[in-house]
Amino acid sequence: MSSLASLFNVPTTPEELQIWASAHMTHHRTINRRVYELSNGLLVLPEYVLDPINPNDTGVWEDQHQIMHQDLESVLGISGFDLSNVDFKNPERLAGWIQLNANTHYQASNILEIG
Repeated sequence: MSSLASLFNVPTTPEELQIWASAHMTHHRTINRRVYELSNGLLVLPEYVLDPINPNDTGVWEDQHQIMHQDLESVLGISGFDLSNVDFKNPERLAGWIQLNANTHYQASNILEIG
């Protein structure tokens, strides 16, 4: 089951962040699986560990997340965003970042016909 709707939720507590991270990782896996299926196994997008998130040390997480987005955007022809600079401690900046990230997932979902 996909978790697209939950990607639009802005986490405000550490618990909510971990719930969001799990849903986010699940959705990336769903995207990768669908790309694999539609390519008849010819295209395998790399997967990185995006869950859990350590909000005090996001450097590697940000880089790997951005790579996953660049890969899916390239394959699906989506004009994406630079998502490599997230601030999980600033509610206003986080809300904007969540919206950009979720919009890209929404576009991918529509193209791949997943939820």
